[in-house]
Amino acid sequence: MDVIDILLLPLYLGFIYFLANFIRSKNASNPIYQRYYMRGLNYKMFGSLGFAFIYLFYYRGGDSINFYITMKPLYKLFFSDPGTSLYFMLTPFPNYPVECHYDVYSQGASYLLRGTASLTTIRIGGFVNLFCFNSYIACTMVFGFISYIFVFRMFALFSSIYPKLERQFAVAFLMIPSVLFWGSGVSKDTIMLGCIFLFITAYYQLVISKKNIVPNILGLLISGAIILSIRGFILFSIIPGVLLMTAVYYRSALRSGILRIVAGPLFLLIGGAASFLFIQGIGNSVQSYNIDALAQKAEGFHSWHTTLGETHGGSFYSLGDDVDYSLAGILRKAPLALLVCLFGPFVWQIRNAVMLLSGMESLVFLFYFFRVFLTGRAYRVVNVLFRDHIVMLCLPIILVVGIAIGMTSFNYGALVRYRIPVQPLLAVLLIVMNYRITHPESD
Repeated sequence: MDVIDILLLPLYLGFIYFLANFIRSKNASNPIYQRYYMRGLNYKMFGSLGFAFIYLFYYRGGDSINFYITMKPLYKLFFSDPGTSLYFMLTPFPNYPVECHYDVYSQGASYLLRGTASLTTIRIGGFVNLFCFNSYIACTMVFGFISYIFVFRMFALFSSIYPKLERQFAVAFLMIPSVLFWGSGVSKDTIMLGCIFLFITAYYQLVISKKNIVPNILGLLISGAIILSIRGFILFSIIPGVLLMTAVYYRSALRSGILRIVAGPLFLLIGGAASFLFIQGIGNSVQSYNIDALAQKAEGFHSWHTTLGETHGGSFYSLGDDVDYSLAGILRKAPLALLVCLFGPFVWQIRNAVMLLSGMESLVFLFYFFRVFLTGRAYRVVNVLFRDHIVMLCLPIILVVGIAIGMTSFNYGALVRYRIPVQPLLAVLLIVMNYRITHPESD
């Protein structure tokens, strides 16, 4: 932590709250912004500062610090050769500038220069750092604030759909501890959290609300490109979710009961087929995203995260000795992988204070899951699953992303970071399901 960090911390904190107050005033007619915007920002900034201090003084390194190490030479290069610096930060798939290699290699962060996902994070972080005067603390707060803008937009959207559930949604989007911590720093996870929620919100406003057409098209394109370059498999999960959400929404808008009966399976079939064709098309046109390539990546993640779990902190978990990444192998392990992702670490797996906090959080989710799905009548549960468009949005994303994360992480240190976009959606699913089951008149 440098002197510049100490000097800029109060200045940037004040500037962020100034911008937040301006955004709230621009939405003076929206009571959600008036009630929750500043309160949610308090939680977010607490998470950002906690993230920065933990990495600076507890971990004393790690990926976040190493990303910052790769960003610092770009800041220096901007003042000597702005064209090269901006070309790297603003052009798709460029190579990291040769002029910056020495500083990165000498500090042991060169492993981040090898993949598109890390380079995309470096490009975004390098651009943000231009406005943060090479301060890690300032960058962390700005990352957190930008992420918060898109998280809050999705919270406001869902609260407008279900006004009676705004308090529960506030907890889901603004108060989950893991999301506040891991989604508020200089990291891939913070970028992914913001982009996923931007993509879903932009799609909903474009296709269902039919407003702000141009900004929402741009939001879809930008967020989709970033998701694809960092964790492309998540885009394959979101697309089925938003298409099935659209099918269920427009089916419920039909007035004729007969048309609803006929249109329901038809819309779901069209949504499923469109999702499959999209994924297949991307896989065929971009070699790194076909099924075989994704299986190879999954096996690589398995090996790497298993090694980390066995050698760093003992947070390793196992799905058995017979894990393979064929379609049959994934289907066989899918229930266990999903269980681990959504509700792990379990009590008997806790080995340190960090795992204890994650375990307590998971225990709360598990309690509400049983409360909703096992206390509700089976026919009501099934009815809500296929009639509520927000439930139909959340369910495919939770299932596909949850299985993918559970099948590839193999240590809880990685898993608790990767699953942060899933946790608010799981909370929303449980909240809406509980409301619709206990209030039949809402159908």
